[in-house]
Amino acid sequence: MKIQEFKTKSLKGYNISTKFYLPESKPKEIIIAIHGFGGDKESSTINLLAEKMLEEGFGLICFDFPGHGESEVEADKLTIDNCINDIISIEDYIKVKYDNEIKIDIFATSFGAYITLLKLFKYKTKYNKIILRAPAIKMDEILKNTLLREPFDKFKERGFTKLGFERSMNIPFSFYEELKQNQILKLYKNNQKILIIQGTEDDVAPINDTKELINLDKSNFELFEIEGADHRMKKYGELEKALNKAKEYFIS
Repeated sequence: MKIQEFKTKSLKGYNISTKFYLPESKPKEIIIAIHGFGGDKESSTINLLAEKMLEEGFGLICFDFPGHGESEVEADKLTIDNCINDIISIEDYIKVKYDNEIKIDIFATSFGAYITLLKLFKYKTKYNKIILRAPAIKMDEILKNTLLREPFDKFKERGFTKLGFERSMNIPFSFYEELKQNQILKLYKNNQKILIIQGTEDDVAPINDTKELINLDKSNFELFEIEGADHRMKKYGELEKALNKAKEYFIS
């Protein structure tokens, strides 16, 4: 296994902090792994998935969204367009490196899954295989009702709020307004197969929201439920079960 860490140039001009897990020989396929809100490319989930998929000859590339992890820009650059363009920049890097001859898969978590869905709708992107883990279908409601640490009116009045885990972010109110204008259930358009992996007790992105999405297009979704698991799947065996299912799906 080889791990390369470098900067990829964003379409918007800033550098994207990027990490590439590579097998010893040319990878069969490349998985773009996309982290959730407040997370980063060093996610334990991403690392464990990379280990599993490297055994199968896959490569995995991950990166930090604006304001997250080692991103060189702050959260004022955290917009839907910038996040989508960062994914496009990573795809372009892969296509140049492998002369458009390699299949690209997606594994996206929570907010990353939200951005992935918007990219599918807005850009009609085609991927080889897509897995969404605990997707944040109603991201505007999640920000307002779950992630926010202060009264919503205070957030609106001040114009920003502090959020984040390893890295503190000043999230502008305009970010919430953008989420409000980009609701998955209203914008849904898709003709690709998608596997969703989610805990039945998800405490951040309710599984009922996911089922609302699936009801819009039952032929293109498969839902793999992990009984009793919450959003982070931290109880013994839950994440392992999720990643084993992901591995099985990617190699099938």
